[in-house]
Amino acid sequence: MNRRSLIKRLGIGTLSGLVLGNSAFADTLDQANDIIKTAKHSLRFAHLTDVHMQPELDAPKWLASCLHHVQSHTEKPALIINTGDCIMDALKQPKDRVETQWKLWHQLMTGENSLPLEYAIGNHDCWGAGQKSDPLYGKNYALDMMRLNKPYRSFDQAGWHFVVLDSIQPRTNDGKWYACQLDDAQFEWLGQDLAANRDKHTVILSHAPILSAAPLVVGHLGKTDTGYDLGGGSILNDAERVVTLFTQHPQVKLALSGHIHLTDEVKYQGVSYISNGAVSGNWWKGDRYATKNGYAMVDLYEDGTFDNQYFTYGWKA
Repeated sequence: MNRRSLIKRLGIGTLSGLVLGNSAFADTLDQANDIIKTAKHSLRFAHLTDVHMQPELDAPKWLASCLHHVQSHTEKPALIINTGDCIMDALKQPKDRVETQWKLWHQLMTGENSLPLEYAIGNHDCWGAGQKSDPLYGKNYALDMMRLNKPYRSFDQAGWHFVVLDSIQPRTNDGKWYACQLDDAQFEWLGQDLAANRDKHTVILSHAPILSAAPLVVGHLGKTDTGYDLGGGSILNDAERVVTLFTQHPQVKLALSGHIHLTDEVKYQGVSYISNGAVSGNWWKGDRYATKNGYAMVDLYEDGTFDNQYFTYGWKA
């Protein structure tokens, strides 16, 4: 267990010992020792997001490199959780281009990876260029490629409860294909699922962040005469009702997402909302501001705590 993990679990700042005195610092060390003895490890998984697979820019080569890096850890993860945008784009592409991207994805996930996969759907995974009468139009194509029966669901592993949300919804009133939010039926299901699993520490998985601060900063770069404005599509449009629901369910500890291609962590009302960058970085063209191409390794513990560490895997232009 590293120093960051201990500080995080104790809920204190790095200067607590200096401010409060040696006795307080000694108490802190005693607490740390107790935590080391009692916080048993439950599960390790890798969080990959926003791969944006395509034939160009050596994307297949670098996804293979990322997968090898994931599997090279001394303590190997039990599974990979992918929070969407597996392929570069299906929203505006003809079916043959979409098929090419998914074929590359599955070749790499079977040929270069031995770990089981869990998926959340991203906006670029949904096919929007075809006819609505096509049975694969919209999310159906993604569901087929991800071997899923429905776009949202939950499952248990190693004593933890995982809730996979579908954060991408179609919209027709303004010409845009999608909105980042939950539909009403899914929100009702979410409340029922959390109520039925109150006794299990819970991780929420979604493509779009529920809460995030990074888009505020990035969206304001170069502006000096305006206030901060969080544009649509950065976080859930209905974040307020989702966050309010979580306050009724303290078993929710962690919410992981992608979409913004940035590393970001917001802790609010006892829940940590973490965006873990992107395997593709700036869509295979370099860093996304200060976030390098990478993935996260997440460790869950029986006491409801966790560690989230972001790794780069050696990508070069």
